[in-house]
Amino acid sequence: MVGRFRTVPVGQKAVYIDLPVQRVECTRCQAVRQVKIQFADEHKRYTRSFERLVLDLSRHMTIQAVARHLGVSWDLVKGIQKDNLNKRYRLPKLAKIKRIALDEIYQGKKLGYLTIVLDLQRGAVIFVGNGKGADALIPFWKRLKRSVHGLKRFATDMGPACISAVRANIPDATLVFDHFHIIKLFNEKLTKLRRDLQREAENGLKTRFEGHSRLLLKNPDNLDDKRNERQRLDEALKLNEPLATAYYMKEELRNIWHQPDKLSAQNALDEWVKKSRCFGCQHAQAIL
Repeated sequence: MVGRFRTVPVGQKAVYIDLPVQRVECTRCQAVRQVKIQFADEHKRYTRSFERLVLDLSRHMTIQAVARHLGVSWDLVKGIQKDNLNKRYRLPKLAKIKRIALDEIYQGKKLGYLTIVLDLQRGAVIFVGNGKGADALIPFWKRLKRSVHGLKRFATDMGPACISAVRANIPDATLVFDHFHIIKLFNEKLTKLRRDLQREAENGLKTRFEGHSRLLLKNPDNLDDKRNERQRLDEALKLNEPLATAYYMKEELRNIWHQPDKLSAQNALDEWVKKSRCFGCQHAQAIL
């Protein structure tokens, strides 16, 4: 049998290697195997040098551009990239991880959720599980227990099932609630407070109160001055003192993550907790 292998071109000229590929039969089990070829991987019709060329070009060009430049199909270039990613990241090593984060991604009604585990030091995805909740992490815990790791911190959302799973599998790790989920929870409480106040408002005040929910949840740095969003937000906050206080408490909470060091962040958090305890309004107490 003669195999043809695509290799590095000479200029714009495609180059192929035609090589008789030997097959051998095992005398015991009668299994037939192809003799390994030194310059190409099994079941591949291109050489390793051609594969390296495709990957090098892919760093600077689109898949379509690489395919057009080399005179090959889009699927071939995509396949080479996919195989390379599988080799490098399919089973990343867990031995050196110290800080990881967990999150869930919703892919739509048909595909459902994916649970993602991320190595925060390298920024690399180290596990993808189907579904969400504790069950999606079972294969990850098995891999983690088989490896020698120095895991110290685990950042996650505030779901009880996930917290319990982390505590059961890595009890010595510090559990961290990330910025996004804490601010998201506060925003949900802020929205509930706004709705409660809106129901209690008089008709005239209620009309002026409507339409500001999006501004309350928006980062102040992203307010659009061309649409008078900052002015409209100020007007909404002036309508009700509890709402204004809760809003500014949210901004102070968000700024804790921007402190220059751990001690400053701890002092800012302690001060925030004191303010929340001194906040005497019934509605504000519900949110804090």
